[in-house]
Amino acid sequence: MTNLWIEGGSWSGKTERVVQQFCDWAETDFAYQANPQAASQRVLALAVDSHQRRKLSDRLTIATHGRYPVTAITPLSFFRDEVRLFWTLLVKKLDFKAQFPLLLRVENEQELANKLWKDRIETGTLLMEGIGRDRLVRRLLDLFLLAAYGGRKITEIPAILNAGIETNVIENIEDAENRILEQWQEIGEALLEWRKYCWERGLLTYGIITDLFAHYLLPNPQYQRRLKERFRYVIVDRADEMPAIACDLCKFLLENGAIGMFTFNPDGSARLGLGADPEYWQVLKAECEIINLPHADKTLGAKVAESVLQVVNEPILQFIEPYDTIHSIESVSRAKLFRNVAETIVEAIASGAVKANEIAIIAPGLDNIANYAIIEILRKKNIKITPLDDQRPLSYSAQVRSLLTLISLVYPNLGQLVSRDHIAEMLVVLTEAIDPVRAGMLADYCFARHPEKPQLLEAETYNQWNRLGYEATQAYEKLRQWIEQQSPKDAPLLFIDRAIQAFFKPRKLNYEHTATLQSLIETAQYYWQLGYRLDLEDAVILENFIQLIRQGTVTANPYAPNQPEDSVVLATIIQYRMARRSHRWQFWLDASSDLWLQGGAASLFGAPLFLKGWNGERWTIENQRDADMQRLQRLLRDLLDRTGDRLYLCHSELSTNGQLQNGVLLPLIEISTTISSDDIQETM
Repeated sequence: MTNLWIEGGSWSGKTERVVQQFCDWAETDFAYQANPQAASQRVLALAVDSHQRRKLSDRLTIATHGRYPVTAITPLSFFRDEVRLFWTLLVKKLDFKAQFPLLLRVENEQELANKLWKDRIETGTLLMEGIGRDRLVRRLLDLFLLAAYGGRKITEIPAILNAGIETNVIENIEDAENRILEQWQEIGEALLEWRKYCWERGLLTYGIITDLFAHYLLPNPQYQRRLKERFRYVIVDRADEMPAIACDLCKFLLENGAIGMFTFNPDGSARLGLGADPEYWQVLKAECEIINLPHADKTLGAKVAESVLQVVNEPILQFIEPYDTIHSIESVSRAKLFRNVAETIVEAIASGAVKANEIAIIAPGLDNIANYAIIEILRKKNIKITPLDDQRPLSYSAQVRSLLTLISLVYPNLGQLVSRDHIAEMLVVLTEAIDPVRAGMLADYCFARHPEKPQLLEAETYNQWNRLGYEATQAYEKLRQWIEQQSPKDAPLLFIDRAIQAFFKPRKLNYEHTATLQSLIETAQYYWQLGYRLDLEDAVILENFIQLIRQGTVTANPYAPNQPEDSVVLATIIQYRMARRSHRWQFWLDASSDLWLQGGAASLFGAPLFLKGWNGERWTIENQRDADMQRLQRLLRDLLDRTGDRLYLCHSELSTNGQLQNGVLLPLIEISTTISSDDIQETM
């Protein structure tokens, strides 16, 4: 059997070829083994994210009728599992403290790194010009992960940044260069300090995990022997979205007798700049039989992709008749644009020209205003709309905020975290009989502030308590008595669960609210586990937990496998491309925005310098401009290949801040057919 390299654009049938080849492996190899199911477990199947992992696993399982189970996994999850599985090996090699590793969530990673580097940042030794504290910490942690993805050591990071980052130095060049070099060296020292801090406490971040796998596990002869024994086959679905270290893993397996199968989309690479290294994966192409699949022919991309790219690349030199299949919706203000887009969708669905599940609204970036406006307008017209990968901070939930306020009234020394507004909101949310007006009066007259023990006083404390009404007074007293019955000696986790059972379970909340409360409990369980690992007292953990949730850094990301069948999809460019969706009609929101040139997701700082193909020279503005144009061409091809028969370019003259928009897609808008809601029927 030979290795296969399957290359093609979106919807060209790459994954279908993978499934067919897996079935061939099953019939020619797995079926003749003493334990066929164990044989299929010797397949390492890598997918780019959790959503694609589930889809690939399901397709392989269904194709073989469940006889040959295989579990797909993301590269990061594989590295994490391997580090945990071979932790004792790492403990012996690196002289760790023998304790079971604990995975840090992103928000906890940021919080701990912020505290660790507090002195460095406040003294000004660790800084980047024009970058705030939180953003600086996030940037350093991202540099660590990028270096690990590229197989680079932490000690190489200062030299890489010094050689590749372009700086504006006008005078005193030698002094400025020395100062900049010291800045990069300080970053390297801070990252080494962070790694040591995590190693000593058995804490794992994705950067730590990838670094351990790349530099201490994969090169280890003992681990290599086990790896060769465990995997006979390797499948990589969409190598163009994978990091370089995953390519090194596959190279090792192929060199040691494994059979490989790789899919590659030349118009993909949506994660280039976010850790992917598609060019490096090309080294495996020479080891494979190459299968080039033709572009899907029943898409808008097959008809107009080449001419669209010509218009965008050289707008002055092109004269093209307006497209029949590309229309534009224009307005002066962004607010009016949202309404025009929604009205166009409503009328199209009402006329029967298209179904809701055949429509996608795609934007380079979705701010809260756009997200809310579009969803509300469509929902008022009874049209369902599903945001892809909708992540909202837990602090957005009134139920979560009320529980945090409730905690502050039971446990001591939390008075500084609760205010009059917190109390009023809690009274409205936890009781159905108290309206906002009465809640405000109770918060004003019956809430006793105190730094150690804030409390709710009896309703009669308010000299006009009769204005509250019987039902509101009874509900308030019932809540107040419930609080008095709670003991601060109880574990906070137990208290949160008890409060949910008392106030929310009887109401039978919908799925969204239930998932948010479940996420709160899971976050609390994890946070206490981390606090005990760091030898913190319960009181400190509790205070930090409340502050962390209120900062909005913790999000609820409920798994919803079954989206509404008849629903419009709302997504950013990268969300849509990573989800690999396709629709008959696409609406490109903010088409005249400069964000389209960035692909809707700005690259991480210094990302091009950690690619295997970096030449060691400075990354200039010209380099970035060329990279942006290449990315734009890929995403235009990709999105057009995911469009069935119609595209709407949605453009407002003014951006959110009132400035004129003159983005790279403006020439395309100018030659498209402009429509209004009045003549929507004519374009059907």
